Amino acid sequence: MKRAESVTITNGADGPTSVFFLKNAHDGRRSFRQKWRKYVYDRKKKKIERSIRVGGHSMEEVADYVKNVLGCTELDRAAKAYRTEYREMRTSFLMQYAPELLGDHAEYPRLKSRDAEGLKQFQKEIERRQNAAEAVPAELFDIDLRILERKEADLTMQVRLESRYRYIGMSASGSKKKMKKFRKWEKAIWRYYGVTQEDIDQKTDRYREVVRALAR
Repeated sequence: MKRAESVTITNGADGPTSVFFLKNAHDGRRSFRQKWRKYVYDRKKKKIERSIRVGGHSMEEVADYVKNVLGCTELDRAAKAYRTEYREMRTSFLMQYAPELLGDHAEYPRLKSRDAEGLKQFQKEIERRQNAAEAVPAELFDIDLRILERKEADLTMQVRLESRYRYIGMSASGSKKKMKKFRKWEKAIWRYYGVTQEDIDQKTDRYREVVRALAR
């Protein structure tokens, strides 16, 4: 085939799985718009790299910053919303960092055919893998998740911090004006998280993650 065909799989720990087929998704060439976006991103990335300064903080310090400076409150770990987020994230992290604990389900399911029966079987295999992940005892694999929120009349913002694997995730919904405000807070959090001199010298995953987040 002259043009590639790709399959995108979007799934949650206990939510439905969607399978998207993108025909003619890539022909080996970029459009002018794609090239321009890459050019702009690369320039912004270089500018960010020049502006990076030493000043890394721990996840505990980031949590305090989000609460004390940005006015967020922390979700109770017994709350239903927290338990749902924790379960989904733990499953995702387990599949990523410790797939060997899934035994026969360690390998991600393969889509064998695109007909109705093939998709149905694929869905079942994914669900079995997710169930296997949830069955792994916390004593063997666990995460340390904190969720902080800020709710206003036209803005709902959530910050998720996982200290064992140093994960930072942020999301928000609201008016266009407040979303601009959220974007500023988002970058402020990443800058506060920051990097150490070692991160800069060795171009560590943390360094690349911070630069990528600030360049978005």
